[in-house]
Amino acid sequence: MHHKKAVAHHNITGVRHPGAGGLRYDCAMDSLPNTKKPAVAAAEKPALPAPESEAYLASQAMPLGETVLMLSRDGVAIYGILHRSRAMTGQSDYFRLQFRGYTAAAGTQWQPFAGDDAQFHTVYNSAWVRADHPSRTATFGPKGGVMASETFRHAGLDTFLLAQVIGWIKGIYPDYAVSPGLVTLPATCSEDERLQRNAFFARQGFEFEWQDSNQKNALFFKDKVNKLLGVWDKEHITEYSGEAMLQNMAQQEETRAHLEQRVSALESRQTTLQQALQKERSTAQIMTGVVILILIIGMWAVL
Repeated sequence: MHHKKAVAHHNITGVRHPGAGGLRYDCAMDSLPNTKKPAVAAAEKPALPAPESEAYLASQAMPLGETVLMLSRDGVAIYGILHRSRAMTGQSDYFRLQFRGYTAAAGTQWQPFAGDDAQFHTVYNSAWVRADHPSRTATFGPKGGVMASETFRHAGLDTFLLAQVIGWIKGIYPDYAVSPGLVTLPATCSEDERLQRNAFFARQGFEFEWQDSNQKNALFFKDKVNKLLGVWDKEHITEYSGEAMLQNMAQQEETRAHLEQRVSALESRQTTLQQALQKERSTAQIMTGVVILILIIGMWAVL
């Protein structure tokens, strides 16, 4: 009895070979199905879009309000207007501060500002920060650093403006990195000017990457926004909101009313004293007349 052998997964081909009796079977294994998935090329990350320009964002910015800022320098009080604005797009969040002078007060003399000092500018007396969402970075401006105009220099205005935009970005995007900004100094600058420039940024917690051996050109940066400080001279700079201004006006009105009462009381006292003095004068005149009369009578009696 013959049994048929089952051959699995084979291709069996009958081939008659010369010189050989019968058929010889050549067997070839079927190729096993490929269970491996073809390698899929890793998808490349799309290129990040370029940050939106500051000029464009500034044109889209909406005002957030204005407050009164008082600076103190060399015994002179400088009052000005601090303007806040903000622009929000799908890619960016932009915040800007601008300052303009209103008046300077030395004692009882008030001198209003005029010309450029009384205007808002985009480079001087201004600071801004732009949050770029695709790159998760924050960029500070203006380009070249925050600069105060000559009239408001050495009053702490530049430090105040930078500290304010730092405080704003820290409160909203603390995990964003600080995009490097370039600051340069002219070749003729002094060592003291270089140290002051470096201290201006270092005071806020920025780090430096020097571009030259003289440390006049540098990139300032920070790995996280929340590591910046945002400090300023609170002793010589005071910001007044609308409510604070009303409170200040109310206090001044109370002080004025109190002074008027004191003046009225002093005037009343002066009137009383004048009346008493006049009475004393009248009494003295009468007494003088009586004495003279007695002397005349006495002399007449003797004669």
